[in-house]
Formats: sequence, C-alpha cells, structure tokens
Amino acid sequence: MAVDAPRSSRLAWVAALSLLGLLSACGWTNDGSRTSAASPARTAPTPAAPPQAVPNTTQLTASNCSGSALTTAPRPLGRYFTIRPAPEWTETPAPQHTETLLLELAAPNAYGFAPTFIQVHSLLGPVHTVYGPQATAHSIAQQRAAAIAQEWSPDAVAGPISDCRVGGEAAAVFGVSGDLNSGAGTANGKFFWIYVVHNDLLFEVILAGTGGIGNQAIQDSLGMIGSLTWTF
Repeated sequence: MAVDAPRSSRLAWVAALSLLGLLSACGWTNDGSRTSAASPARTAPTPAAPPQAVPNTTQLTASNCSGSALTTAPRPLGRYFTIRPAPEWTETPAPQHTETLLLELAAPNAYGFAPTFIQVHSLLGPVHTVYGPQATAHSIAQQRAAAIAQEWSPDAVAGPISDCRVGGEAAAVFGVSGDLNSGAGTANGKFFWIYVVHNDLLFEVILAGTGGIGNQAIQDSLGMIGSLTWTF
C-alpha cells in the first residue's frame, strides 16, 4: 500500500533528527570536526603575579657608595667610627636604640616616600666565628639576601648583590622590596642593605622608604656613608 506524502515527510524528518542525534552522541558536529563530550571547558590560565621591583643598587654603587663631603660636625658612634649626619635629618627614635642599632635618622618629609630613614648597626659576634673564617661582606650579603623572606617578611624580595667600598673597606649592597611598618600601618617599602666588615666585625647600613626612596635621600645617605671614619 502506498504511503501518503504527508506521512512520508514526517518519517523523513524523524529519520533525519535521529541521525543528527546519533552523530552528536558520537562527537561529530555539523562542520565535520570531532569533539569530546567528556572534555571539560577550557579556562584561561591565571597570570602569574608580577615580581616586586627592588631598588636598583647602581644608585649607590655607581659612586662607590660615597657622596659629596658633608660639612656637619662628625658624630662618634660608640667606639667604632664617626659619621657626619646630613642637615635636616632628625634622629628617631631618640635615643632609644636596640642591641645593635647605633643610629637612626629620618629624612625631611619634603624628600617624599615618608618615612624615609637610614640606620647604622653594629652586628654582634666576630665575623670569623659567626660566618666562617673566609667570610667577606659579599658572601655575608648573599646569605642575608637568601634568607630575607624567612627572617624579615614572607613577601620580601631581594635583588642581586653589588659591591662598593665603605670607609676604605670592601662592602656589598642589595635591594629589597617588602612590607614596611611605617608607624601608621603597614605599607610597601623599598630598602637598601649594605654590609661592611672591619677588624673582624660586621656593620650594616639600611636605607629605607615607603614605596620608594627619593633621589635627594639617596644623595644625602651617600654623603653620610662616605663620611664614615673608623676609630679603631
């Protein structure tokens, strides 16, 4: 018996839809490409956080860690050395010092990145017993830079070591970026760490600023570091 035209059309549509469903289930699309029904949707990879920029040590080492001579009166720091403080820098905290801190001076607020300060430390213990008989300012700086995140702040990032001279002795300096407790909360800080060995004792100079260190503060600090004269 012949099948009427409307019924034939309906059967043809049903067959076409069934075939399309079968092809889709097998992973074929209408453009002939093969897909995997079990494959998860692709997501763009999360970009890595950019590394924190650390201060460029050439700002200090290009002038061999020494600046123009200051005209202020020399100030003795214990039995170790004298230093000429830059004008308008104020002592803070005064005169509260830690076991190692010999001097802390704050830059004028007009220099920007307040608070910006410089600290001079005399670290305890003879160098040869603490760091080894062959230790140098450079090797000590390498150790301190490698441990800066564990010893100081988890987010701290240290830069490469550069060399210069302080008070006629070989010195090493590196930059650090990390948290700075500014007294009014925690802010991103930029630091220079300078190490120098003299008569088997280790000295440390820290120059720091909130968010950066202004050029005038750097120039004043170079003048202070360059004015250092040993007294033993």
